[in-house]
Formats: sequence, structure tokens, C-alpha cells
Amino acid sequence: MRGAGLNDERSFSERLFGSRYRLELLAAFASAPDGRVNLGVLADSKGVSAAVYYPAIRDLLAMRLAVRIEQLTRDRRRWYARSGDDLVWEGLSAMISGLQRHFDQMVGPVPAAASGTRR
Repeated sequence: MRGAGLNDERSFSERLFGSRYRLELLAAFASAPDGRVNLGVLADSKGVSAAVYYPAIRDLLAMRLAVRIEQLTRDRRRWYARSGDDLVWEGLSAMISGLQRHFDQMVGPVPAAASGTRR
């Protein structure tokens, strides 16, 4: 991997997917029990701005791996749902778990308190 400092998951994601935040977004969709993700909620949990996920969500929408959910209430938050065959998401979930184990073996697990900031 070109000897670059892969000291955090975002660097790892950038090298693998061409985006520092794509792996985080894919993981959020794959692990969401109802398959729905709100970029603002995700961003708050990761300590970043929701805007960092915009390029990745546009790509997922273009590939039809996600769809925008129409607002049904006065809630101003915009939600997205994973789409496509369940086998695709099961495969992505397995791949993400494997990548996480690989990353943890390379760098070591991050303490729970720092997980939102280091990776």
C-alpha cells in the first residue's frame, strides 16, 4: 500500500475505496437494523460534518445501492435506505467485518473512548 501511513481507518478507506468516508458509510448501511441511515446522525456519532459523506452517498445513489426516503413527517432530517439484493449487503457486511479485523491486526484496536476520533 505504497508504505503510506495507514494509522487510521479513514486512510485505509481512502486507499481501498478512493474515499476517506466510504467505508464508514457502507458499514453504517450494512449494520443498520432497518437499513436506514441519516448522514447527520452518522456524522455526529463520528465527530465529523455530514458533508464529508455527500460524495459517497451520491455514488451509492448512482449505483442504486441506496435510495432517498421521502419525508413522511415534519422531520427535516433526510434519511437514506440501502437497496439492492440482501445478498449484496450480506456480502458487504462480511467484507467490512473482514477488513476491520485486518485493520485491527495491522494497527491494533482503538480504545472505545477514542473510536469516533481516531478512525
